[in-house]
Amino acid sequence: MAETDFKALSEGERLLLGAEVRAVLLAHPEIVEKAMNPAPSLYSEAIASDLAMIKAHREQLFGSADLALIVAPDCEGCARAQAELAALAAAFGLTVNTLDMGQVRNLEQAMQIDTLPFYVLPDMMLRGAMPSVVLERYLSELAD
Repeated sequence: MAETDFKALSEGERLLLGAEVRAVLLAHPEIVEKAMNPAPSLYSEAIASDLAMIKAHREQLFGSADLALIVAPDCEGCARAQAELAALAAAFGLTVNTLDMGQVRNLEQAMQIDTLPFYVLPDMMLRGAMPSVVLERYLSELAD
């Protein structure tokens, strides 16, 4: 059995591998379906816990805003996330309450904030910087 260093593939090898992966996924779309739509029961406890945390801290998180973003001055990427979220939210007619982690330390442990930026929507929490396409999807659903 040969070992392959997938980080050192040539351009041709990458193309062949991509074609093989594509063929497998086309032949077995259930692989992608399972990854994109996991069984709710697998995550029901975590979802319920997140929703309870959001509800318990709703006033501090949102105030009168539609969603919250928790950042810190020393967080790499937080300024970019803040600007990007503000622009996307404005495009959907939504408002953002931006909180500095240093001023809301009680939330860090209560909500298990381990990665910044930390996004909080009424029905979910997102840890770490999110691609704008992901944020756009969630904000469009929130705006509806």
